[in-house]
Amino acid sequence: MAKKLAKKKKVEVEETSVYVFYNTITKVMLFVDAHHWCGAMEKFDLCGFQHRKDWKVFLQCGSQPA
Repeated sequence: MAKKLAKKKKVEVEETSVYVFYNTITKVMLFVDAHHWCGAMEKFDLCGFQHRKDWKVFLQCGSQPA
């Protein structure tokens, strides 16, 4: 039997950004990969953290300076 070689498919990756939610009291960082700000906030809200005022948000976008 001849083995068939698997063809490599080119996978398209959607560009996302990383949002870092940082708690200024506990020093906890939560990294969220999302397509947009609203998506990052939805994921953050799923965690159910209290005291939202204790959190700061940072963004790492796809075109960072080298």
